[in-house]
Amino acid sequence: MKRIIAMSLIPATFAVGLAGTAWAGTDHTEMSDAQEVQAAMQSSMNLTQAVDAAQSLTGGTALAAGWENNDAGLWGYEVEIADAAGTVQTWFVNPADGSAEKVMETQDDHDETDEQDDD
Repeated sequence: MKRIIAMSLIPATFAVGLAGTAWAGTDHTEMSDAQEVQAAMQSSMNLTQAVDAAQSLTGGTALAAGWENNDAGLWGYEVEIADAAGTVQTWFVNPADGSAEKVMETQDDHDETDEQDDD
């Protein structure tokens, strides 16, 4: 289940946090809400820490963040960052070690085609 969380909702989702270690390496690609909560309780990183990590790495400002799985099946935080040039990049933050990597445009579920459906 895909979730994008506006920055104004971070305090409300702080308790949910995220965890990748409990779910990583399994064949599952989706988690139920109950499984997400359980993983969050076992995580050493919360949503705010993931946003801080992505912002520190990029020097940009977070626009949205949510719990996602990457192409390797690892669950973690996906953070959308706006930079000084006005572009938006998506970064995946691994809650197990705090590392962050840029999500390639083809991997990003949030693309411009959704915005162009107004025709």
